[in-house]
Amino acid sequence: MEILFHLGAHCTDDGLLIRSILRNRARLATDGIIVPGPGRYRELLGSVSTTLRGKPASQDTEAMLLEAINDDDTAERIILSNDSFLCRHKVVVGADGLYPKAKKSAWLRQCFPSHNVHFALGLRNPATFMPALLRTLKDEDRAACLDVLDLDQLSWADVVAEIVEANPEATLTVWAHEDTPFIWSEIIREITTHDPYMTLDGADDMLAQILSTDGMTRLHRLLASHPDITEARRRKTIAAFLETHAMVDEIEEEIDLPGWTLETIADLTAAYDDEVGRIKAMPRVIWLEP
Repeated sequence: MEILFHLGAHCTDDGLLIRSILRNRARLATDGIIVPGPGRYRELLGSVSTTLRGKPASQDTEAMLLEAINDDDTAERIILSNDSFLCRHKVVVGADGLYPKAKKSAWLRQCFPSHNVHFALGLRNPATFMPALLRTLKDEDRAACLDVLDLDQLSWADVVAEIVEANPEATLTVWAHEDTPFIWSEIIREITTHDPYMTLDGADDMLAQILSTDGMTRLHRLLASHPDITEARRRKTIAAFLETHAMVDEIEEEIDLPGWTLETIADLTAAYDDEVGRIKAMPRVIWLEP
């Protein structure tokens, strides 16, 4: 059996991905793809993985976990999602950069030592990721984060490399948060591995977060009138609608951090773009893009 852990990251889809997939739970189950409700596993896995601390679970512990998570003995793939699998949001940033506990992904892997385990992770430009993350923190946690923040250490490539190195037999599916409106259905397909001819609900859930109601209605009408549209043309159409029908409050990021300038934002963005190139070349990394 295959088990996939969606690790977040924080401040990317904010739980929308697992909600979109859960909308299709019954349909996916017919193909052996099981999507448990998060309440069944989030605290349980956190407790068990912390107890094991990277040691392989015994057969009894593994069986207990699977029984608690999954009611279907014929399951071929289980999808588990929690943006706090690696750590809580208040410790996402440390003196060594992003997700200093990324190697704890191996703790999750060792909860199911007799099964194939894989991971998925959405990344986000640090220029918008940091302001978004800081807005989620209490004042004291925000101050502590700012105290250790080193802009030169905000490396997603290091995070990806640590996950891959800690899990030598696993693959890691990765995408950029900025691309999600264009590849949402592809992300769902890669995570679930569902039949590409199976039509799922939720393919436009991310777009619906940022397009006006009128924009979504017009887009659906246009796409319905062109059923044979190519994927490349579809993405160009989406881009055009984002320019004309996006809700400003949903796409414009407020960046107001001490000492940050336009040059800071440009430098972080350029470094992020360079890191994406590095990540694409890493072994066992599956990069999704438009």
